[in-house]
Amino acid sequence: MIKISTDIILQVSNLTKIYGSELTFGRLKFGRKVVGAEDVSFFVEKGEIFGFLGPNGAGKTTTMRSILGYLKIQGGNITIFGLDHQKDSIEIRKKIGYVPGDLSLYEDFTGEELIRYLDKFRPVDDNFLKQLKSTFKVDLTQKIGNLSTGNRQQVGLISALAPKPDFLILDEPTSGLDPLMTAKAHKIFKELKKEGKTIFLSSHDLAEVQAVCDRVGIIKDGKMILVERIEDLKQKSLQNVKIKFSSKRMPEEAEFNGLSSIIKMEKIGEKTFHLTVKEDINELLRLLTNYNVKRMTVNDASLEDIFLKFYEGEVK
Repeated sequence: MIKISTDIILQVSNLTKIYGSELTFGRLKFGRKVVGAEDVSFFVEKGEIFGFLGPNGAGKTTTMRSILGYLKIQGGNITIFGLDHQKDSIEIRKKIGYVPGDLSLYEDFTGEELIRYLDKFRPVDDNFLKQLKSTFKVDLTQKIGNLSTGNRQQVGLISALAPKPDFLILDEPTSGLDPLMTAKAHKIFKELKKEGKTIFLSSHDLAEVQAVCDRVGIIKDGKMILVERIEDLKQKSLQNVKIKFSSKRMPEEAEFNGLSSIIKMEKIGEKTFHLTVKEDINELLRLLTNYNVKRMTVNDASLEDIFLKFYEGEVK
C-alpha cells in the first residue's frame, strides 16, 4: 500500500520491527524473538484524521514509536512530510505535536510554566492558545503534580496543540477525560482538520474513532489487516438486519445459516430474527421472497461490531 504524493504527510512502507533474537544449538533454543511489526504499510493524507486500532500487543505502540524515531527498525521506510523519520528527525519535530499514551509531565511546573517552557522549542500560536484555555477547564496555575489524571491529560493536550502543528500524533488523547471534555476535544480535532491540519489518532475507544476519523487502520499480530474509509467499511462489511414475519410460515434456522453472507443469527420470540450480514444482502433478499415479511430494518454495523468481527476471524 505505497502511495507517493505531495499530499501525503506520513508514509509507512513495509515497516518491520523485531525485538530480541533466538539462537539455536542443535535441539536447544536460547533467547526469544518477538515480532512487533511485520511488513506494515499505510499512508496518512494531508487534512485527514486517521484512526489506528488494535488491542494491547497487536503492534500499535511499536508502530507509533517507530514513526517517531524512538525505535530502530529492521526493515522498511518511514517518511513524514517527505523527510526520513530518523535522518531528518530534528526538522520533522518542528512541525509535529505529540500526546503519548503514557503521558508524563514535569510535576513541579504549573501548566502555564510548562506551556511557556515548550514555547522555546516550538512557538505557541497565542490566539489558538486562548481558544484552548477557554475550551478546557483545567487550572493552569496549579502545579501539575497536584492535578487529577483528567486535568493532567488536558494540560498535555493544550501543550501539544498550542503551537498548532501541521501534524498531530495522538495516542489515547482523551484518556481520563469526562464525556463533556472528550466532546470538546473532538470538536477541536475536527476544526484543525478543516484548517488542513493532519491527525494520526490511536485509540482504544472505537466510538471516538468512528466520531472523528476519516479512515481507519486495524493492526493484528503485528500486521495491518485493514486500511479503509470508515463509511465504506461500515457499508460493505457488516449490516444488522431485523426481520419480523407476518405468519408462522418462515425460514428454518438452517436456511439462514446456510447463507454464506450471514455470520450470526438470533431468533427473538416466535416470528422475529436478528441477523448479522456480511457484505452483499441480496442473497438474503432472494431467500425472503419465498415468505411474507411484515417488517424489515437494515442498519450499518457500528465500528465496534466490525472491529470485533475482524478480530474473531469472522470477516476476512
